[in-house]
Amino acid sequence: MDEDVGDVRRREELRLIELFLRIADPGKRQSILKRAEQLADEAASEAAELAFASSDPSLVEAPRAVPGPK
Repeated sequence: MDEDVGDVRRREELRLIELFLRIADPGKRQSILKRAEQLADEAASEAAELAFASSDPSLVEAPRAVPGPK
């Protein structure tokens, strides 16, 4: 039986939380939070770009003529 995507994601979330809570150094925890925010922002930006590009026909390049032999 295939594993539900939601189950996999939930396990990843719980693992991330568990590992994060094991880090006692506040500076390291803050560093991880900052990097996680950067990654989330990058992912959201990339998703928005893909959604925009796929819905905007003006972004599709016209075919270019290939020069033939002279």
